Amino acid sequence: MRIPLLALLLASLLAAASFDGSLAFKEKGGDVAASCLRAKPDYIGASGCKKCHFAQWKSWKKTLMANAFETLKPGQAAEAKKKHGLDVQKDYTKDASCLACHTTGYGKPGGYPAISEGKEWNADEQKRAEILQGVQCEACHGPGSEYSVYKKKNPKYKREEIKKLGLIHPDATNCATCHNSKSPTVAKDHKFDFEKMLKDEKQIHKHRKLKHPH
Repeated sequence: MRIPLLALLLASLLAAASFDGSLAFKEKGGDVAASCLRAKPDYIGASGCKKCHFAQWKSWKKTLMANAFETLKPGQAAEAKKKHGLDVQKDYTKDASCLACHTTGYGKPGGYPAISEGKEWNADEQKRAEILQGVQCEACHGPGSEYSVYKKKNPKYKREEIKKLGLIHPDATNCATCHNSKSPTVAKDHKFDFEKMLKDEKQIHKHRKLKHPH
């Protein structure tokens, strides 16, 4: 009986050592270089970002991106839909081709759940669908479960450190995944002006100067 018992003990120790390395990082504040190999960034929703970035969140709430999901509902954004030949009374909230750009993390692990014909969402998917509607912070900046924790523990963090934990510093290429002529409400000859968009408070949140050099 000794050999099986020893094997069981070793297996238990190995399992404990490998269990959720990212959780151990969160609790003990390990260095980012070591943790990034086991980090699995998840989406926390705009309410999670709001805790430390209230000014940006408040500004974002007034933007078109924050209300992107609402425009998919019947009767909403009627003028724009009519202009581009869309059915004003149709419910587009179940149209995967629309959800990819009107929700956060659509179809990605931990993101807004993908639409699958004939498949009902489970409780976890239903919850994620409720909190990840619209184009939220993480749609542009990447899932924040890992870098948000690191920033709290390391106030003088460097941007390159949190990039390893999932942060995305958006540029024109990131935005162009949705702001392109494939969208039914974007003209075929439209050219996305990233610099202009950054200054438009109807489109994007206000920016604040960082406290520490990066």
